[in-house]
Amino acid sequence: MTTTVSTRPISVEDVGSWDDEADVVVVGYGHAGVSAALGALEVTPDVLVLERGGGSEGTCGGILYLGGGTPMQHAMGWEDSADNMATFLRASLGPSVDEAKLQAYCQGSVDHFSWLVACGVPLISGPDAVGSPLMEPGEDGFIDVGAQEYAGGGLLWTGGEQAYPFDELVPPVPRGHILRDPNENQDLLFEGAVLRRLSRAVDASTARIRYNMAVEHLIVDDAGAVVGLAARCSGDTVHIRARRGVVLGTGGFIYNDDMLAAHNPALLGAGKLGHGGQDGVGIRMAQSVGADAIHMDTSDLTLIMYPPLSFARGLLVNSLGQRYINEDTYFGRIGAETLRQGGAAYLLLDEDIFVESSWRRPAWASDSLAVLESEIGLPPRSLESTVAYYNQFAEKGADPLFNKRPKYIQPLRPSYAVIDLRNETSARQLNPNVAAVDYALGGFTLGGLRTTADSEVLDVSSRVIRGLYAAGRATSGLAVHGYCSGISLGDGTFFGRRAGQAAGRLGAAR
Repeated sequence: MTTTVSTRPISVEDVGSWDDEADVVVVGYGHAGVSAALGALEVTPDVLVLERGGGSEGTCGGILYLGGGTPMQHAMGWEDSADNMATFLRASLGPSVDEAKLQAYCQGSVDHFSWLVACGVPLISGPDAVGSPLMEPGEDGFIDVGAQEYAGGGLLWTGGEQAYPFDELVPPVPRGHILRDPNENQDLLFEGAVLRRLSRAVDASTARIRYNMAVEHLIVDDAGAVVGLAARCSGDTVHIRARRGVVLGTGGFIYNDDMLAAHNPALLGAGKLGHGGQDGVGIRMAQSVGADAIHMDTSDLTLIMYPPLSFARGLLVNSLGQRYINEDTYFGRIGAETLRQGGAAYLLLDEDIFVESSWRRPAWASDSLAVLESEIGLPPRSLESTVAYYNQFAEKGADPLFNKRPKYIQPLRPSYAVIDLRNETSARQLNPNVAAVDYALGGFTLGGLRTTADSEVLDVSSRVIRGLYAAGRATSGLAVHGYCSGISLGDGTFFGRRAGQAAGRLGAAR
């Protein structure tokens, strides 16, 4: 999908009359937008939310990345600190993580947990929070959000905290928080669960929500401050005044192929994670009034190598037949490294490791590595050399190249199977006649508007654009060159709330 509509700003002098107005106007009703509305309501009762679609999208999972010693962590026997959380995130999400945002998020994570609970998000603590943290999507099973192993827990490993190199920085602690409510079907506490609960809090408030509002232009005064916006509604143009501030919670640009081609062409060949409304319109509107957009070439690209997690005992190789990462790490990290390797990935398993899976079936199988090299199109002797070197140390429970954990190290023996983890684009580059391959790589954009820790939008000269705030994937948030599952929900809700609060505090009616 490509957006070609003009987003040029409108001068307030060209607005004859206002069709609606509020102290704070929030654009977008996703996680950032709903949190911005709730944050603004802490300051003023006069909040208006504009949503282009028919309602709140629920395409995101129900994991929140929180830490620093949350009640759920304490209840499950895990000790964490804001400093350790920051050390891990600085390494896993960087380089170039915004230090002010990182410190604000880690230091405020426990309070944010309490705020979410107060808003109706069922993050439990106490005797009901029991069980062992699992590595997403499950230690040895398949993704099943209603599975019994999820029923008693509440924490997941969602960023490779327990894998090299992060396990050497600080003591590994799980920070992926899963919602729990004994009175609700567990399936309903995953996809879109956080958004549904926060939306209920907005619905019960004084805030108003208007749907079918396609916002396309910011309205500015003669000093360049944002004082409103223009939207299309059923073919008509609607002018809406924001007395104190506008908050953009409009999402990223994974569904705008023109923007991807300009900033992140590697994503054009990957599966798109998200919804069609993530077309970058909010970023473009802000840029039209001078906003700075940064890290536009970054993304989260996930390679689903498992379930089952026993596949981590196999070897992940690139188009040269060489290993390039520890197979037991977070699969978002694997996806990013796979992209840097050119997007081609093959998972080599043996008879002891392979488990029949509806997710991944072998594309090739043989007792001979040389035969596999020929059939796949890998360089001669490449797999043979890779396996020989790996087995030499695996016999001793070691992995000197990538430091895979001993529990996932075992020598590989015939018979072998290879699972094709290429996406269709990389597969066709190697072989134009290849049949369509299921998307193994799927991603979304991480770059966006540059904002302060209070979610104020900055211009290209690092000055605050008065009256304009943003949060969520429309901004360059905590995740820059890395990712952890749940960080988007954590980042979007945390800085969304801050955006609403800051907009509400901006001042008296203008």
